[in-house]
Amino acid sequence: MASLKKINKILHKKFGEQVAAREEGGRLVLSGELESWRDVVLAGKIAAHENPYFYFVNEILCTGEKPMPIRKPRIEDGKLEWEEPDVLIIGGGIIGCAIARELSRYKLNILLVEKEHDLAMHASGRNNGIINSGVPHINSTLKTRFAKLGNDMFDKTCSDLGVTFERCGQLFYFQNRMWEPFTFLSLWRRKWWGHKNVAIIPKETLHKSETALNKSIGSALFYPKAGIVDPFDLTLAFAENAASNGVVFSFNTMVQGMVVENGEIQKVQTNRGAIMPKVVINAAGAFGEDIATYADDRFFSLHPNKKTNVVVDKKYVDSLVETPTFPIVKKRNKKKRHLHGTGITRTIGGSFLIGPDVFGTINREDFSTLLPNVQDIIGAQTKTCPKLEEKQIISYFSGITSGTYEDDFVVTKGKSVLNIVHAAGITAPGLTAAPAIAVEIAGMAVEVLGRSIKVELNSEFEPKRTPPPKLSEMSIEERSDFIIANPDYGIILCKCEQISRGEVLEALRRNIKCSTLDGVKRRVRTTMGICQGGSCEAQVLKLIASEKRFALHHIKKGESGSELLLGAVKTTITEDDIKAFKSGAPAVSGEMQLPFAAPNPETEGKLRVISSIDVGAMANIIRREMADDGDV
Repeated sequence: MASLKKINKILHKKFGEQVAAREEGGRLVLSGELESWRDVVLAGKIAAHENPYFYFVNEILCTGEKPMPIRKPRIEDGKLEWEEPDVLIIGGGIIGCAIARELSRYKLNILLVEKEHDLAMHASGRNNGIINSGVPHINSTLKTRFAKLGNDMFDKTCSDLGVTFERCGQLFYFQNRMWEPFTFLSLWRRKWWGHKNVAIIPKETLHKSETALNKSIGSALFYPKAGIVDPFDLTLAFAENAASNGVVFSFNTMVQGMVVENGEIQKVQTNRGAIMPKVVINAAGAFGEDIATYADDRFFSLHPNKKTNVVVDKKYVDSLVETPTFPIVKKRNKKKRHLHGTGITRTIGGSFLIGPDVFGTINREDFSTLLPNVQDIIGAQTKTCPKLEEKQIISYFSGITSGTYEDDFVVTKGKSVLNIVHAAGITAPGLTAAPAIAVEIAGMAVEVLGRSIKVELNSEFEPKRTPPPKLSEMSIEERSDFIIANPDYGIILCKCEQISRGEVLEALRRNIKCSTLDGVKRRVRTTMGICQGGSCEAQVLKLIASEKRFALHHIKKGESGSELLLGAVKTTITEDDIKAFKSGAPAVSGEMQLPFAAPNPETEGKLRVISSIDVGAMANIIRREMADDGDV
């Protein structure tokens, strides 16, 4: 541990007088100004390496880059005004939903708020779904502790929740053959870290089972306890089970501030009213530091990393490896993007994810995908699978994870405030660690609540969730009998992924509500196939409209403002519409703008609001009317 004087000496040597460290309230605080965000992060990592305190706060201002504005819900109402839950959970990702389910074991009034319109919209739904057992961290970290505990819990957790989980193992290898002798050293080190089941797979055995693997790759490390799961499916399962046990979910609900008095949170301000909880749980992901700031309990700082994954269609299964495969040697390309985490992972749905790459960003909601990232990812993994090509890609996506500068989890009670518990900085392997973190956080929350109320176990708690029917897991006979009893499951809407009408209806009717195209997509994989919705999107929209009793043009792709259609076209033409058209004024009864070249030179080429069964028929009617009036 370094002294404050030594930390300032190192910072001044690197950044001059622009940055300084100070002690404030028993914590380390960095302040100053730097032009580059990369330098801001570097200063934080330097301080973290030498920090003698418990975490630290980075208040250095980046003058050369400005972050994107935070997306906010468009809803403003008083739906939650004066709600008084025992526990308020902030964040609807894997951690928040797992905590909600764990706390529902007790007789408590629990409210979970999420600023997005659905669950797992950030890091929880934008990762490769690996349940890791080979985490390269030393045993003293919370990451390693919770990852090991969480991995051991996955079989029972997924069995109770009806979630498909496959322990397929995980391969690590050296891309450069000159490093191959170090495989044995790496094996010894990982066993010392506590990964007892890790083993070396000889080259001959490896290539016999993984025929698509580059023949130049030698032996590899194999972690048999690793597995794969659908991260959204797991998050949804936690939430549905929590909801069936009494937890209330409020979407499009953003925390905007808090009132803290005498070291306790008295009120939480949201866009949907003021909430007065007894305990607050901070599971806000990338916004965890904001929540800590609102609560006057900021003792850690987070910095975002952007990760991009590439999706390869399942029909190329023979060209790729079956077991999740990752190179060991860490590399950084010339553009400062980390490619050391890039691997090939089969998903539960059968497609493949290539990636991710990792690079720092100032933005916490930048989900854009860029061509250089995709090319770097594919280029890196052609060394693993030579048959991998860009033309095999059917989609790609990016996500943001926000970790601490110490590269460890924050799982603790508040330091300055009595009634807050933090689950922050949860980066990889956060998915693996989620069940164990939930148990720990729930225990802390119950302990805090115990100071003011008596907390009892919920005798009616039901740990098991009934999952939606999965025809793909049924035998032909079982599937036939099921379809006879449930005809909607025999009507295929999505041909690429073989998703039926019945599966879409089931998704729309479950206790965590869904009414958007992307919501259905995440639940049942419609529009995820090679055509990316070209054949099934219209049918899914019609089904949502029918089930939810929405007009088609009111259905959204995702968040507010993402309506897919402009409006109705098939409405009745009135005389007022015809007169308006002739005069160049907007139509009276129409609902949609369409380009139409009117026969009048003064209005020719203008966008016109019209209402018509058919544009050509409309033109003929107007021409006849104009001819009768002597205008043509």
